[in-house]
Formats: sequence, C-alpha cells, structure tokens
Amino acid sequence: MLDLSTKIEQISIESGKRILVTSDIHGHLSYFKKVLKKASFGDDDILFIVGDMIEKGPENLDTLRYVMELSENRNVIPLIGNVDAYRLKLIYGLSEENVNSFYNYVLNLRQWTGTSFYEELATECGYTINNPEDILRSKKDVINHFENEFKFLADLPTIVETQKYVFVHGGLRERKVSDNSGRTVLELTKYDAFAENTPYIFDKYVIVGHWPVVLYGSNIPQMNPIINRDKKIISIDGGCGVKKDGQINLLIIPDINCSVDEFSHISYDEIPTVCALESQSPSTESVYISWLNKEIRILNKGEEFSYVEHLKSGRKLQIPNSYIRNETECFDYTDYVLPVKKGDRLSIISRNSKGCIAKKDGVVGWYCGKF
Repeated sequence: MLDLSTKIEQISIESGKRILVTSDIHGHLSYFKKVLKKASFGDDDILFIVGDMIEKGPENLDTLRYVMELSENRNVIPLIGNVDAYRLKLIYGLSEENVNSFYNYVLNLRQWTGTSFYEELATECGYTINNPEDILRSKKDVINHFENEFKFLADLPTIVETQKYVFVHGGLRERKVSDNSGRTVLELTKYDAFAENTPYIFDKYVIVGHWPVVLYGSNIPQMNPIINRDKKIISIDGGCGVKKDGQINLLIIPDINCSVDEFSHISYDEIPTVCALESQSPSTESVYISWLNKEIRILNKGEEFSYVEHLKSGRKLQIPNSYIRNETECFDYTDYVLPVKKGDRLSIISRNSKGCIAKKDGVVGWYCGKF
C-alpha cells in the first residue's frame, strides 16, 4: 500500500517571480491548459496546483499525466486533494465487500461526465467495465500498470509553506502549520467551508481549493476567488467539474513580497458567449439555491415554470421546471438579475421564454434582453 501520510514541505520563493495558483481541475485538461495559456505561464513563474486534479471530468488520466510532465520542472508544485487521495485508497482497498458501491459510483460518473478515472485506467489495461466483477478482475493489472502515476499522487505534499503563504487543498485543522502533522491527509484535504468553520486567524494567508467559492454566498452566486482578510484565507475553487456554470480559476500573485491588494485572477470555462444588445439594471433582492439549501415546496406547477417556496429563505419565486428535481428540490438556481450594459460579453448557461441565465465576470444571474 502506498504511503498516504501527511507531508508538509517548506520552500522559499525568490522575489521577481509571479506566483500562479489553481486548484480543482477535476479532469478538465482543456480548461487547465487554456487558463495557463491565458496567463502566459512560463518558466519564470511558479505554479501551485492545490489538489483535485482527477475525477468528474472527461480527461482524468491525461490531466494527471500532464501535471506529472509539468512537475518535472521545479517551478510547478502540485499538492494532493481529497479526491486524489480518496481515489487511491478506494482502488487499493477494492474488495468483494465494497465493489458494488464503487461500481455504482463508476456508473454515476459515466452518466454524468461520460467516464471516470478508474474506467480510464481499466480501459488502458484492456478491460471493459460492465459489472462489479470486471472491476475486481482489473484491479491487479491497474495497480501494476499505473505504479508510477499512483506513486506520484501519493508522494505529493499535503501542505506547502512559503515565506508569506500556506497552500493546502482543504484547510488547516491547527493554527500553526507544524501542528497539522498529526492530522490525516483527508482531514486536511477535505475541510468543508473552511473559511467559515475554522476558529483561527492565521499568521500567513492560507490558499485553499476544495470548497466551491459560490457556496459561501447566500444571495448572489459568484465563482471568483474570495479573499477573507479577517482570517487570512483565500478560497479559489471556481466549481470546475462540479457546477455547470463553474470555471477554473487562476490566482495571480505578482511577487512574493507584494500586498494582497495587488492580487488578480483570470478564469476559463467553455460556456458559449454572446454580446448583449440591451442594458439592464440589477435586482435589489435575490436568493441563491444550492445543494446546501435545495429544499423547495411547489405552490403552483406550470408547463415551463413553477411557483415555489424556498424552504430555507422563505422566498417565493418562479423557477424553470428544468431546475426542479423530484418535485422537492432545486439545484444551483438564482433569481438575481445581472447588471448588464450594451456590449457586455455574457456566457449563456440556459435559455427559456423569459430570457436566459448567464454568467458575467464570474457572477451568475438573469439577462432578459436581446443578444
């Protein structure tokens, strides 16, 4: 079995280099390559990849191998994420007792994204996964064939500390970095809502992925990095691979000695864009419904829209039926109206008879004008 113990590294970054930080690629290799190209990433930059490189995307194995290739240069520093670590534990721990649940997981991912990490591994080894027995039959060959890839993942650091920043996928369980050495990898890579739940104010900015930043909002869904100056936490997960309106974010720190005010970011997604032909003003009240507060009650069901009550907020609103699941749940929806000026570029997420749900500069909402 591979060593999946917590690994903490300290490095020093010289002044004069840009520091680029991304996370949660989730098998979206084209997103990753294009956001790096957009940033003109080069040998003079330092790139941190803060975990969750695989799963939930269309090119999981290729993404991992591309990261491995990049990591041959000392200016690329990947860290392990909870999905990366948990997938290794699952593969090595596959048995007759748990293979059925793992097979169902593979089927769900196949339906969702068309593939899964394990299915890609098995395919390269000459196996087709049609039942749980195929998984067990392929396990030994998969482990042997991908020894280098698995060791690469297992050897990744859990935490990297520099002069001014700490990088970890989920979050620190203890305020002092060294005190986290007694924590497990999964404790440090899976820390839900870290910026809200940690009791600590850190000495250095802690830069994390894992928790999509959109889940920190209650009214207006936005996907851009969030800087929590009070606790010194920077959250950068744009929801790539887990949100249909998600994006991959790349935080840009111009220099190790610069101030937080000088930080910027770029993002990338592959949602079709249009040019707005009309202006509109933003709404003053809105709600964002996510899987954290998805419960609704239908008050009046229509053909295209239903009038519902959102149980968490008590807000009553019209929701497209395509966003309603099982008559009692709604996923990733907002009634926020975007501020739009004529000529703005909008990413169109969905369309209906009343307009469209769009994303502008990382913020999601309604646009009801022409384009």
